[in-house]
Amino acid sequence: MILALLCAAPACAQEADLVHSDRPLWSPRTDAVWPQHFTDGDTFGCAHRLRLGDWLYKPTEGDDQWYRFGNYGVFHCWMTISHGDAPRAFGDSRPAFLISLGREHDKELWVLQLGARPGSDYILLAGAPGKGSITRFEVLQRLCPKASVKGGPPLDILQTRYCSVNTKSEMLALARRMAKLPALGVMAFEGEPPGDP
Repeated sequence: MILALLCAAPACAQEADLVHSDRPLWSPRTDAVWPQHFTDGDTFGCAHRLRLGDWLYKPTEGDDQWYRFGNYGVFHCWMTISHGDAPRAFGDSRPAFLISLGREHDKELWVLQLGARPGSDYILLAGAPGKGSITRFEVLQRLCPKASVKGGPPLDILQTRYCSVNTKSEMLALARRMAKLPALGVMAFEGEPPGDP
């Protein structure tokens, strides 16, 4: 039991860069999925748990990366996430949702669900418990059980391997295991995006 929880080296594959499901595991309109619709008198829109804007991911190893979290709209509630290697140098955006996975000891576990078709990619996160707007996450490792590693042949330097997680219970189990390990780095809110010129 302890070996399974800690994912001992013989039972785990080398770290995969990508956690992926064949179809999105979570959908809006549940308590655990953000953003959420709200109405208050004459106003309505989308409520978010994390601070929208530009975020900096500082890994313990490797180069810094930037993310821009935006709101898609007021009728259809999801986030847009763009990624880049430098501030204000973002690529195309993807639809995304932030899902609460509950607490593990002193950490609140979260997962970012990115994209809708074909399937979704995931980033495992942990933060301090609380009810306010989130401005900091630890980015968790992605040590994949060997049975879940998928991929094709190498394509020069392009990676084809990924961690296939196709149920909510598998994702929760993976997040709980990864919360026991040192984080890959920290992602923190840096500021609002600049206005249009």
